[in-house]
Amino acid sequence: MTPPPVPSPAAPASGAAAAGPAVGTAPIRVLLVEDSEIDAAHAKVLFRRITARPHHVEWRTTPAEALAEARTGTYDVGLFDQYLGHETGLDLLRQLRHEGIELPVILFTGLGLDELDQAALAAGASDYLSKLELDPTRLERSIRYAVNHARTLAELRASQAQLQLFMRSVPCAVCIHDAAGEVLFQNEIFARDFSVADVQAASARHPAASAVPLQLGARHWLATRFPMVDRAGRHLSGIAAIDVTQRVEAETELRRTTEFLSGVLATLPVAVTRIDERAVIREARGQALADFAGGGDALGGRSVFDVLPGTETPIREALGGAAVNFPVTVLAGGKPKHLENYYRFDRSRGAGAMGFAIDVTARVEAERLIKQQSQLLNGLLANLPMIVGRLDPYGYVVELEGEQLAKYGITRSALVGHPLAALYPQLQPAVAAALRGGAVNSLLTAQLDGTEWFADFFIFSDRESGRGALFFGCDITQRKLIERELLRIGDAEKNRIGSDLHDGLGQCLTGISCLSAALRDRLRQEDRAEAEDAATIAGLVQEAIVQTRALARGLSPVQLETNGLEAALEDMTFHLQRLHNVECRFVGVGVCELPPPVGLHLYRIAQEALNNALKHARARRIVVTADFAAPAKVLRIEDDGCGFDPAADNGRGSGLSLMRYRAAMVGGTLAIVSQPGAGTRIACRFVTPPAQP
Repeated sequence: MTPPPVPSPAAPASGAAAAGPAVGTAPIRVLLVEDSEIDAAHAKVLFRRITARPHHVEWRTTPAEALAEARTGTYDVGLFDQYLGHETGLDLLRQLRHEGIELPVILFTGLGLDELDQAALAAGASDYLSKLELDPTRLERSIRYAVNHARTLAELRASQAQLQLFMRSVPCAVCIHDAAGEVLFQNEIFARDFSVADVQAASARHPAASAVPLQLGARHWLATRFPMVDRAGRHLSGIAAIDVTQRVEAETELRRTTEFLSGVLATLPVAVTRIDERAVIREARGQALADFAGGGDALGGRSVFDVLPGTETPIREALGGAAVNFPVTVLAGGKPKHLENYYRFDRSRGAGAMGFAIDVTARVEAERLIKQQSQLLNGLLANLPMIVGRLDPYGYVVELEGEQLAKYGITRSALVGHPLAALYPQLQPAVAAALRGGAVNSLLTAQLDGTEWFADFFIFSDRESGRGALFFGCDITQRKLIERELLRIGDAEKNRIGSDLHDGLGQCLTGISCLSAALRDRLRQEDRAEAEDAATIAGLVQEAIVQTRALARGLSPVQLETNGLEAALEDMTFHLQRLHNVECRFVGVGVCELPPPVGLHLYRIAQEALNNALKHARARRIVVTADFAAPAKVLRIEDDGCGFDPAADNGRGSGLSLMRYRAAMVGGTLAIVSQPGAGTRIACRFVTPPAQP
C-alpha cells in the first residue's frame, strides 16, 4: 500500500496546537505495531508534529513482539495496523483482552470499511482511524480520548470493585426488586442465601412486624423491607437482612446455660445465696440447703449470721467490697455439714453480696479416712525395708515414699522427675512391660562407692487409675550375697569335681587305655583269640575317656575362663553335636566383655537349656544365639523338640527355677515360650550390669 505524501516536519499540521508541550507533563508511551517501515516512519513524523504533549513511540513489526511488549505494562496506548502479514490487529487486540491486558488500542488501516470499524469496536478498540485521513490533530485527539477513556474505565472498575468488596464484606443481604418481584440488584449474600419469595412469605407470617425473623438452613436473619422510587418514578421495594445467627445462638446458649445451672443447683451439693447490705438473706437456692429446716425457701428474711454462725468477719468484708473464701461447719438435720463458702460483693446491684457454697462433707470425711490410711502406710514404710513409688505413662517417677534404700542413692530427690529406666537400665524390660499392662519382678544390682548392693523391684500396671505403673523396692543385699556365696560354693565344687574327673579318673582311664592297647597288640602278634577281647576293652576305655572329658568340660568350663563366654558356648555346642548326633550350632552377634560371675551364670543357663532340649524335648535341631550388639543384650536357646506348657510345668528335673534365679542374679529376666508340639524358645534378657568385684 502506497502511503500518502509525508508532509515536511517544519510545516505544522492543519489544526495542530501552536503551543509547545505542557511543562512538567509526562510523555505518553505509545506501542506502534506496523509491518510497513514506510507507514511506521510516516506515523513517527505525525507524532513528532504533536506539540500538545510529548509522545514516546516504540515500534514493533510482528504481533509476537507487540504482545511481549504489552505484557510489560509500560505503555499508555497501542496503535495497531490492521494488516500485519498473515495476522491482523484485531487478532492481536483479542489476544490482549484474552490475557486480561487492558491497554487502550487504536486500530488504523488504509481501507476505511464500516464492517471493520464495527468489528474493532466490538473487540474493544478505543478508536478506528484511516491512514489516508490521519493528521497530527486527529491522531493526538484519538490518543487523548483513548487514554482518558481507559483511565475513566479503570476508575469505574475500581469503584465497582470497591462497591462489590463492601457489599461482600458487610454481613448484610441487600436486594432491590420491582412490583412483580423481579430482582434489579442483589449482593452476593442475598444471591447465595435468599429469594424474594422467602422474605415475602416471612412478612406474611408477621404482618405487623417492621423486621421479620427468617431462618434459612443453619443461619438466622432479621429482614426489613422498605419502599424506593427510581428516576422513572417506578415504585420499587428494597430488602435488607442482617445475619443474627450469633445473637440467636448466644441467646440459645444462655437459655441452655440457665437451664443447666438450674439443674446443677437442683442436683449437686451446691447453694447460691444473695444477701442485702444488712446481711439479710433475700434468696437462697440449691441442693446443699436440703438438710436445713424448710430448705432454701425457709431461709429468706433470716440473717446469714444466724444460719452460718462464726462467719461475721469474712461476710462483712464481702459486704464492704472484698472477695472472701472460708469454710464453716453447721448442724443440719442433726448431723454436721461442712460447707466451703465463696462470697463476693454484688457489683451488679452495688450493694449486698452473692454467696456460693459447696457441700464438702463427703470430701472432708474422705480426707480424714485418707489421712488415717496414710498414717498407716507411713508407719509401714518407716518400719519395713522397702520403698513405694509411682510412674507416669512415660516411665517418669512422680512419687516415691520410703527411705530404706537411701543408702544406695535411691531417694525422692534423686528419682522424682526422672525416667526410672534411664537411671537404672537393668529395669528397662520390667518398666516397659508394666507400662503395657503387665506385672514384672526384676532384680536390680549396682555398686555404690565400691560396694555391691541388690534390690528386688516389683513393677506393675496401675490398673486403678488406668495409666502409668506402681513399684515396690526391697533391699535384699544380704540375702543375695549369701545366695551368691552358696552358688559360688556349688560352682566351685563342680569345678573341683570336673578337675578330679579330668586329672584323676581321666588319667587313670588313659593309663588303662594304653595298657589295653599294648595287650591287644601283643595278643595279635601271638595270634591269640583273646586279642579281640583286648581290642573291645581298649575301645570301651577310650569311649569312657571321651565321656569323662565331656563331663569334666561341663562341670569345669575351661574355655569360659580362658577365652570368654562366646568361645565357651561355641565349644559346648560343638561337643554336644558330636556326642549326641544332633544339629547344634552357636550364633554370636557383637562382642560383650562380661565379668566372670555374669559369664558363668549365662553359661549355666545355656547348659541347662541344652540338657533339657536333649533329655526331655528330644530335639534334633538346637540354635544358641548370643546377641550382644545392643545395650539390651539377650541369650537365646531355641529347639525343635516336643515342647511343653510352661504354666503347667512344676519344674521337676528341668532346672527352670535355677535358670530364672541365675537370670535374676545378672539383673535380667528369663522368658520361656513353648507349647506341646511346637518347640521351645528360652531368652535371657539383661542390660550389662556394673563391674562386680
